[in-house]
Amino acid sequence: MNQFAVVTDSAADIPLALAEKWGIHVVPLHVVFQGKDYRDGVDITTPELLRMMDGAEALPVTSQPTPADFLEVYKELFEAGYTQILSIHLARALSATIESARAIAGQIPEGLRLEVVDSCTATVAQGAMVLEAAVIAQRGGTIEEALERIDAIRRSYHIYFSPDTLDNLVKGGRATKAQGFATTLLNIKLVIGLLEDGSIEVEKKAKGVKGAISHMAKQVAADAEATGELIYYVLHTNQRERAYQIAETIKKTGAPVRELTEGTIGPVIATHVGEGAIGIFTMPAALHAPELDDLADYLTPNFS
Repeated sequence: MNQFAVVTDSAADIPLALAEKWGIHVVPLHVVFQGKDYRDGVDITTPELLRMMDGAEALPVTSQPTPADFLEVYKELFEAGYTQILSIHLARALSATIESARAIAGQIPEGLRLEVVDSCTATVAQGAMVLEAAVIAQRGGTIEEALERIDAIRRSYHIYFSPDTLDNLVKGGRATKAQGFATTLLNIKLVIGLLEDGSIEVEKKAKGVKGAISHMAKQVAADAEATGELIYYVLHTNQRERAYQIAETIKKTGAPVRELTEGTIGPVIATHVGEGAIGIFTMPAALHAPELDDLADYLTPNFS
């Protein structure tokens, strides 16, 4: 048995087969739409959600798991023989999910060490931290090693994305109608990045899709020059052609980077960024476990 168990939430966008391979326990967030409650990644996929949202006046509502959801998982792991649990979650700046995990601190069984960590990020960036921790666990490593790896990734990763439109951000209250109208009228594509705490900021107001892709590629090249060789994931919501364009544009920079996989933005984050979003996640190659080189077999999205 591993020295510690790894738990996360579904905003990490780790498919079931990949979670099973690495022994990761995923607690789902919820997507509520037209009176129905769906468990993220269990009852609904990103393609299904995008089809449901098409033409809808109101967005789905997302909600975090309850403290009881986390307590149930932690108790099951303790009963299975684990005395240490590493629980890695969606940025507190984006969701109160981590507070649900922390809320049961006084109810965990005596003799159980529980480390609840804010990833300070979301989607595949959060997932990368979880996967690296799971590899360390399966190697027989310690929870301290995993905490060090997560902290190193958290201090050095970058994630940039560009929504196709601001419609969903406007409906969700994260952008104004005036901003949405102006960007549509002027063919402006926002490139958005994450701050250290996981909150979002506008990195660039680019002219069209080509401008957004060019900016992201230049940022990746600059990051590689500053920190050394990088690995990267391209991510999108049903926009494979633009994802391919990002990868090709990065190659042309000649930067020391390696594409690891193409991934999808999961239902919770897709609720806010909508269909057609594109992005990229990078981290230092030195922090990437070679055991994860086959991620493309699990993460490549299917929007059929």
